[in-house]
Amino acid sequence: MPKKLVIRGLPHSLARDGWWLASESGYQVGQSPPARPPEAAREDDKWVPLLGALALLVLMGDQLFWGHKPGLSLAIFAWCIFAAANLDASDHRRTLPAAGILLLMTLPVLEHVQLLSLSFLVLGLLGAIAMLRLPDTVGVRAIGPWLAAAILRLIGRLPTAGLLDCAAQMRIWRNRHRLSDQTSQSSVRAFIRNWAFPLGGVLVLSTLLISANPVLEHMLIRMLHVDIDVFTLVWRCLFWVGLGLLIWPFLSATAPSSAVKLSVPSWDSSRVLNAGSVFRALVLFNLMLALQSVMDISILSGRAALPEGMSHATYAHRGAYPLLATALLAGTFALAARPFLNQNPALKPLLLLWLTQNVLLTLSAAFRLNLYIDAFGLTYLRVYALIWMGLVALGLAMVIWQVLRERSSGWLVLRIAALGVGTLYVCTFVNFAALIATDTLTRAAHSEKTGRTDWVYMCSLGHTAATAIVAQTKRQPLLHIPGWAYDCVHPEPTQLNWRAWDFRTARVNGYLATNTYSEAQ
Repeated sequence: MPKKLVIRGLPHSLARDGWWLASESGYQVGQSPPARPPEAAREDDKWVPLLGALALLVLMGDQLFWGHKPGLSLAIFAWCIFAAANLDASDHRRTLPAAGILLLMTLPVLEHVQLLSLSFLVLGLLGAIAMLRLPDTVGVRAIGPWLAAAILRLIGRLPTAGLLDCAAQMRIWRNRHRLSDQTSQSSVRAFIRNWAFPLGGVLVLSTLLISANPVLEHMLIRMLHVDIDVFTLVWRCLFWVGLGLLIWPFLSATAPSSAVKLSVPSWDSSRVLNAGSVFRALVLFNLMLALQSVMDISILSGRAALPEGMSHATYAHRGAYPLLATALLAGTFALAARPFLNQNPALKPLLLLWLTQNVLLTLSAAFRLNLYIDAFGLTYLRVYALIWMGLVALGLAMVIWQVLRERSSGWLVLRIAALGVGTLYVCTFVNFAALIATDTLTRAAHSEKTGRTDWVYMCSLGHTAATAIVAQTKRQPLLHIPGWAYDCVHPEPTQLNWRAWDFRTARVNGYLATNTYSEAQ
């Protein structure tokens, strides 16, 4: 069989003239250029659905959020992102558990939109996307660390992943299509030669016809007249770009190459402490806390007098937060002292006594804060402080259990983290505004100083406190309510777009609507 003649480096123009020659690329002159390699075609095809989904999600985000207060729209948008990411999932067996994670984290936003509930929604979306990318090689015990590593990787990609991926793909396309640039340029030139005269003639003829027909001219002007606010358009375009940058990492997320082992950072406490110093410190610390506890009991029970000019409320306020800080330091010291417990038999009982005293100290701080609330009322900060004190007491109790059972630091950190996250999750379903209003007005009704109710703070609690305020003022008509607070005591239901809907606002609106109707009757 005769061998084909191949001439390397033959110019493209000469190849077109020499029609009898076969080019190196394997196609005859006059035929289409060779197809790209299959792997290159697959790489390009992968971007098509992702970019299409990105465009649809940006358009949906514009309709849901631009000019509207967020609410139900946040949950809808998160689930749309999840659905788009699920289309690219390699194993749809992960869809159900991933959807379960997202559903659990969507409930706080459906209850009420706030920073805490929004944080849980974002965390749930990150976890659901990571679950979709979970490889089959990851064991059951390694799922938690693997998901944590994948979530951290996703967070690290926000929001620069879109820009980096775009730049990388442009470099790939530029290198891949460098060989076919000449063919593309010749095609563009051929297109211009074929269509330049016809299109130019249509434009000239249209201009003449429109000038000769005033009716057609008037209709065209009305059709093309658009009142555009340039400043708003610029901000809206920036909103689209920002939304696209935030969405893209969820769509293009890939699984980490390997599971990352979750480890707790360790600190070599032997550089600062030893068994002797820990023993002396525990003895002194226990004596100091015992003295503090005896003084607290004597003062709070009324057996000991306070300094002149100091009230019990001031005493309670000054001691609540420093005692809480002391308890936190106690937990830290307990972790640092654990490696030395086996070197001296007296260290473990002293450490347990130290931790127990700190639990009692935390409860004493909570009792002090409650006295201060009795005197000056409840606020958001004081509610959060009470919750935090309870968490610290439970955390110290876990440290006691860890010392008794000789558990690892990772065991303790995992359970304290679960306790904190679980508490925050429950808090998203609690209407603290209504709780504060109810407590403040109830205390005012049973106090001789009803005129000292801070109505400025009460009215600043917002619409979600309206149910409690209306209910308490009905039950306690003797409350002194200033005239300027009428709108706060008798609020109207808010008119919300469906995008801003949530359960808490709907419940308050329903109560107010029913209450307004009954008063009108």
